[in-house]
This record gives sequence, C-alpha cells and structure tokens, in this order.
Amino acid sequence: MPLTIVVADDDPQYREIVRHLLAVAADTVTIVGEAGDGEAALALVRRERPDIVLTDLVMPLLNGIELTRRIRQELPLTKVILMSSYTEDAYRHMVSDSGADVFVSKQVIMTSLLPAMRDLVRRWLSGGSGRVPPITGASSSAPLST
Repeated sequence: MPLTIVVADDDPQYREIVRHLLAVAADTVTIVGEAGDGEAALALVRRERPDIVLTDLVMPLLNGIELTRRIRQELPLTKVILMSSYTEDAYRHMVSDSGADVFVSKQVIMTSLLPAMRDLVRRWLSGGSGRVPPITGASSSAPLST
C-alpha cells in the first residue's frame, strides 16, 4: 500500500512542483489532498490521516510551525516535512522546535525532496522515530532533532 501524503502550500506553483516530483514515485506514494492555507491543511490532515505531510513554513491562517505542532498533538505518528525558502539557522531552529521531522529548502527542492523523504521513511521503518540530529552547514535538506 502506498504512503499517503498531504501537500500544504499557499503557492500553487510549489504544489505543482511537489506533485511533479512525487509522480516518479507514484507506485509508493499517493497524494490524498492539497491545501492552500494552514487551516484547510489541518482539516484535510484530520480527515485523511496521512502518513506524511509536506507543508510550507509560511502560509495564511495557520503557519507551518503551528500546523506541525497541532499535527504532533493530534496525530503523533504522522511525519512532517517542512519546506521553506528561508534557510537561515533561526528558521531551522523554529522548524526543529515545532516537531517537524525534516526541513527541505525550496531553493533546491528538485534535488532534495525525494532523497529526504526516502531517508525519513527508511529511519521510520527501521523502528526509529524518524528524527535525528540536524545536519549543519550548507545542507539543502536536514533531518531534525528535538
């Protein structure tokens, strides 16, 4: 059975990019819904109960940090990958503090999203929480720790 994914981003172009990237893995992942704001994303996550949520950091009505926190409270087994154009350390720390599993920079999403997802799923299936210490430096995607 494929992993189920919800995609949340207020930019329709990025949702299209994510759909395109995930199309190559269509036999292992299924997008069960998309949302353009955080509140719609939370409603979708509550209804669909996906395995993974891919969410933007900055969205209207409910940002990615608060969305992640609520997902952690309500569906602690759901994995969260936060995406952002912001890559400064302060944003990475906010992302990590939110409970997200992975941070992916939108600047390199074309090359980093699928490897980050594979790594997350590999850790998850091996019995780990999926969360490991952050990768520092110029990394484009990084697993996060608490």
